[in-house]
Amino acid sequence: MKNKPNAILAKPKSASRLGSKSEAELAEPTSASERARQNAEIERHRSARERIRLAVLKRISEGMYLPGERLKEMALAHEFDMSQAPVREAFRELEALGVLVSEHYRGTRVREISGRETQDAYQLRGYLEEIAAQLIPPEKLKEEMDSIEALQEVMRTAARSGDVEGFASANIRFHRSIVGLSSNQTLPKVWDALEIGVRSRLNLQKNEDRLLSLAEVHQPIVDALKRGDLKHTGELLREHSFSFLDSLP
Repeated sequence: MKNKPNAILAKPKSASRLGSKSEAELAEPTSASERARQNAEIERHRSARERIRLAVLKRISEGMYLPGERLKEMALAHEFDMSQAPVREAFRELEALGVLVSEHYRGTRVREISGRETQDAYQLRGYLEEIAAQLIPPEKLKEEMDSIEALQEVMRTAARSGDVEGFASANIRFHRSIVGLSSNQTLPKVWDALEIGVRSRLNLQKNEDRLLSLAEVHQPIVDALKRGDLKHTGELLREHSFSFLDSLP
């Protein structure tokens, strides 16, 4: 009779173990399904934010949105059939890029960048990059050459797919990397102060149909760097920057 209680107790222990395992197995698909749903929602949100950001950039570059003009979250959300949240996030990103400016009681407006200011910035950029290239230590160039060449390939890939933002990002990193290699540590700071990122993005929005040719313009620069011909590299960088002067507003 003493054995009976032990046998009775053993069964619930085994059943409990099986029950626990079964619950875990049932919960896992639910958890995976929830994660998939959340990931899809995040992707939709990111896509919506990207649509707004690119649309605003394009409209500014084409003159549809004028300097100082106020942009309204609700109007854009209604136009693109989405909530205000992705519009607000897109505005924050564009503000960080220097394209928009937000002020209390005035809302979000297109930042005023004069044509003269942009012309001067591109001209100064050309001279800065020419000087920077000539001041690159050979050992630093050797270390970073693969990365610079890889950015050139990223530009090509983005150009083929019509990815303006991808091209702009790689293009900015390409030029900033070269300037950053200079032995003169003040040059990168001056280059950054010119806000090349925002100016380049706006300029590329107007030259979307020229992405492939713009990508190839960088190849001679890469070739000159690989040869270690820093004087010629600098000349090419200056000419590249000056080539936009006639098309700038």
